[in-house]
Amino acid sequence: MNADVSTPPQAEALAARILMPRERPLLLVSSTTDGEFLFDIDALRDELDGIAEVVTITTGPATKHLEQLLPPKAQVFNGAARSYPVDFGADPDWHRSHLRFPNHADTGDLVDDAMAQTGRRTVQSAPAPRIRRVTGTVQGFFAHDTCAMVRLDDGTVVTATSALLPADIPLAAALIPGERVSGILEGRELQPEPLEADLAAFVDGAHTLALVVKVTDLRATVQLHPRVSVILRRRDVDLSEGPVSDVLQVGDVIRVRVRREPGHEIALSLADADPSAPLVPSLALVTGGAPWLGEGRPTETRPTETRTTDAAEQPPAPEASAPAATPTTADLATRADIAALAHEVAALRGDLLAVTNLVGRGGATASDSAELKRLRAENEQLRAKLADERAERAKVEANLSEATHDRREAGRALRDARRAAERAHVDPTEDGIRFEIERTWGNRTAPGERTRWPLREFTFGAAFIDSLAALDENQLSKAVRACVDAVTGRDREIPARELHRLRTGEGGDDSYVVRADGSKCWRSSIEQNTPGARRLHYWELPGGVIELSRVVHHDDTKP
Repeated sequence: MNADVSTPPQAEALAARILMPRERPLLLVSSTTDGEFLFDIDALRDELDGIAEVVTITTGPATKHLEQLLPPKAQVFNGAARSYPVDFGADPDWHRSHLRFPNHADTGDLVDDAMAQTGRRTVQSAPAPRIRRVTGTVQGFFAHDTCAMVRLDDGTVVTATSALLPADIPLAAALIPGERVSGILEGRELQPEPLEADLAAFVDGAHTLALVVKVTDLRATVQLHPRVSVILRRRDVDLSEGPVSDVLQVGDVIRVRVRREPGHEIALSLADADPSAPLVPSLALVTGGAPWLGEGRPTETRPTETRTTDAAEQPPAPEASAPAATPTTADLATRADIAALAHEVAALRGDLLAVTNLVGRGGATASDSAELKRLRAENEQLRAKLADERAERAKVEANLSEATHDRREAGRALRDARRAAERAHVDPTEDGIRFEIERTWGNRTAPGERTRWPLREFTFGAAFIDSLAALDENQLSKAVRACVDAVTGRDREIPARELHRLRTGEGGDDSYVVRADGSKCWRSSIEQNTPGARRLHYWELPGGVIELSRVVHHDDTKP
């Protein structure tokens, strides 16, 4: 891969961009001395598209020149990477731009760094948040696509959730990155409002888009809206012979023609669709949102229906639990090839049947013996061609199956990387720990549980940050999760936390530790079954505020 920046003049231009005010964070990734990039550049650009700028630089003269132009300790080299905040030039503190090394961090860490620099939430004690209706632009998804980042028209970055959406409309289907959305803002949480499926715009003869959600050999199910499904039979797909699954696959977005008759349900046809006809936009799923389907636009979230076989053909198979993979342009072209081959095979079968019938007729005379010989030769040629076409079709189908498998594996790898990012390095500063507690709460608490487990106001004791210094990355990540359970009160329902009040001594009759202001001291387990297992000590102040006191070894019983 060629780097974006490889010469000193290019490094000068890059330094100016880093130090000037920007609308988005700038993530800079350096190569090794051999010219290789150890972080996944394509994944970074895909994850941060529209959220942060990703730039690559070659280690050598370019990185050395850049080091001279930037503030102290703000450089990158030899495979390392860092994300620069939008206002780095105004406050060029290198602590605000964490240097990440490939052997200690992964792509998910860099994504988290850049996302954190787009705007941080702060937990404060305040009156109930003001509720208002707002509009903004979707920046991207996080927390396994259960939350989205939205930049409001006033520049504020908030988190969109599916709190008001029904279960059959996932957030990743309702919101489109780069498109507009409206909703109800409560504090820093944007709640898009669902729209009913209004089919009035789809008049008879109109053309629109539909999502394929189920395919069998005889029919396909498509959706105009997650709550409006229509059956396409073989005649609607323009197939005289061969299975419908040769032409359509779950996840395809197809152009269809609408058929409406008085007293009948809406019907659709792929066979009658005109490729040049103007399209009626697909329905928006939320207020102020974009159409949920678009030609050439991947659909990130699929309904759970999958490719099946009709009950008359085979016993029912277990329902698939994973979402279907997103078809690529190459996949669609491959399926078009399969459809063309299916038509050719059907034509060849017809020719072969006609020739076989002609050859099989009795009463051949000497005058037509030459014609009979020619027809037999043609019969053999057609059989050979039919065999070749079948082999070619099997090869194309195998390639398509392999491509689908590769996409699913890539999707699993991406999910694993996101999960690993949740356990990755935590910045051991007061701002860093506060942000990690808030982020971990957002990732671990489903929108429907946030009322039951709210993130209460919390503070740090004088010795808390220093008590984290001896922890490794894994222990620090565990400590953050224990803090979230303490602040939400969830540790009272988790047996592994072994939560109990701290006493003044080791005896069961010793009094509990209570401060002069009435605060109670609690002790919670961070680790179990390991030498020197860590514990979290925290104070519960009158009024419910949590003060995180210290992370200590098992045998340390001081508050």
